[in-house]
Amino acid sequence: MAASPNGVIVYKTRYGTTQEYAEWIRKELRIPMIDPERLDEQVSARCDFLVVGTPVYLGKMLIADWLSDNLDRLRQTRVFLFVVCTYFSDMEKQRAMIKENIPGSLRDSCEVFFLAGRVIADKLSKEDALLLEPAAVIAECDPVQKGNILPLLKAVYAFATGYRTA
Repeated sequence: MAASPNGVIVYKTRYGTTQEYAEWIRKELRIPMIDPERLDEQVSARCDFLVVGTPVYLGKMLIADWLSDNLDRLRQTRVFLFVVCTYFSDMEKQRAMIKENIPGSLRDSCEVFFLAGRVIADKLSKEDALLLEPAAVIAECDPVQKGNILPLLKAVYAFATGYRTA
């Protein structure tokens, strides 16, 4: 099942997990990916929706400044934002993250999906390893699974087809 061809994926990544999710989403929705800095008026005018991906780094969404800088353009389309972080299931932290990183006027027209992130200690820069809380390192299991994107895919399909589920 493919969604509307009138969407694109934009994302920023730091260590590759957000890119991995973006690739899975791109393949499932059969839509192109574009660097956020290359998303211009012509491209965004043709989009019915955008899938925007970001990791969280030091408590901030890597794409937060881009969201603010492109607010006028983003208000004109449906935005599905996926946020990759290690505390993806903590509702209190999710609410704080949304409030601190997504401009208020965009929050109502944006669906946000928190996806499991991972930290692989030996792939971190020395600076990042020093900043990291030891509890954030996941050594035994990898919570990053393709199935994590299913709620986002369902929401995009519903939007693209006009079908809403409860």
